[in-house]
Amino acid sequence: MNQRRVLITGAAGNLGSKLAEHCRGSLELVLLDKPDGDLSVWDERWVSRFKGVDAVVHLAGDPVAYHGWDELTGPNVDAVLNVFEATARARAKRLIFASSNHVMGGYQDGEPIPITTSLPPKPGLRYFADGADRFSGPYAAAKLFGERLGQHYAATRGLEVIAVRIGWVWRGANVASELPAERGEWFRKMWLSDRDFLLLMDCCLTAELREPFVIVNGMSNNSGMRWDLNGTKAAIGYRAQDDVEWES
Repeated sequence: MNQRRVLITGAAGNLGSKLAEHCRGSLELVLLDKPDGDLSVWDERWVSRFKGVDAVVHLAGDPVAYHGWDELTGPNVDAVLNVFEATARARAKRLIFASSNHVMGGYQDGEPIPITTSLPPKPGLRYFADGADRFSGPYAAAKLFGERLGQHYAATRGLEVIAVRIGWVWRGANVASELPAERGEWFRKMWLSDRDFLLLMDCCLTAELREPFVIVNGMSNNSGMRWDLNGTKAAIGYRAQDDVEWES
């Protein structure tokens, strides 16, 4: 894929800012974040920014996985609908959608089988954060909706869509030895280093796809993890470089 102009939503967030800095100078970037408009409300002022882009990386949204529908419907459902439609109307070739590991969180329990993208989704994850037990049911369901929407747009609007089930990218330096221990081994084993995150996005932007819609797992090559990366390698050529155990 020969993309030159790439639009990044959520460009001031954890993932968006890292990707924008990585791509600056090599691509023509269009950066969107909250000051540019509310993506959950269709507005030609921000929609016009999609004109002439080759690819869209949709990273915007509420990142708090334990939030409820009141907080998530606008940024994680309505905005996703609008971004997909704006991308299709602009005739961009590809949209990369930031899905989440939480779509498969139900596999945390039960038989420890490899988590491939061919398994049925099991949205929702129990975990400990901010001093309390949390559950990510609504957040995970919204991400699954985004995946289904991507499949629909690929089938009906000629858009290439890659849904990336992103692992755990910690804020700031994202150093394995500084990951919050209270999140436990489930989160630790799906760590995605900054280097691998950027490599993953490079692959998403440049890979020649065999199918117009693909789902890929996005983690580092962590020892002992259950997340399968063979499908990611086959679909987009991603070869993770880091391991949470090496970096500790």
